Amino acid sequence: MVPSANRLPRWWHLLVPTRGSVARTSDRLQAGLVLVVILVALAAVPFSAAVGSSVYASQKAVSVRELAERAPVTAMLLADGPPISVSGRSGAVGSPMPTDATWDSADGVRHVGKVGANGGSHRGDTVQIWVDHTGVVVEPPLSAVAAVVNATAAAAGLLFAVCLGLALVYGIAVFALNRYRRGKWQQEWFAFVSRKARS
Repeated sequence: MVPSANRLPRWWHLLVPTRGSVARTSDRLQAGLVLVVILVALAAVPFSAAVGSSVYASQKAVSVRELAERAPVTAMLLADGPPISVSGRSGAVGSPMPTDATWDSADGVRHVGKVGANGGSHRGDTVQIWVDHTGVVVEPPLSAVAAVVNATAAAAGLLFAVCLGLALVYGIAVFALNRYRRGKWQQEWFAFVSRKARS
């Protein structure tokens, strides 16, 4: 068997010592800690999935509400947009800037206000915006895809945080146990040397 395949039987023998076992109490404690870490990590999977499902349900409700309350309209710029500016090595164009524009709401009322215009846009160009039932410019509604992404990120983030916390606790515990074992070995070695010196 490969070394990695021998680890499970070895941990099991440490947890359940057989006759003549040389496993120390600290070894059994470490093996028990490994078992606890595995069980908690496994239990965190359905818990994280439940949290992700809850986040998705709430985000989906927000998406449905916002899609019902907001509508896309086309706005016409009344002034030129910001000049084209390239930032960074990536050559990414700067974010849209507020620019005067006009648009009609669903009830036919004309509105004038600020909308986000990309760099290099000109007066008379059209941009897509979202408005509420009164015609006021609002943020785009949360999409169904964004709800799925947010829920997945919440579940994965929670599971990662739990596993990271378990790994940290296990690492600290093993560090403490190793220091304890080194101290015991040193005491036994000094006792052995002392006995040899007296004999």
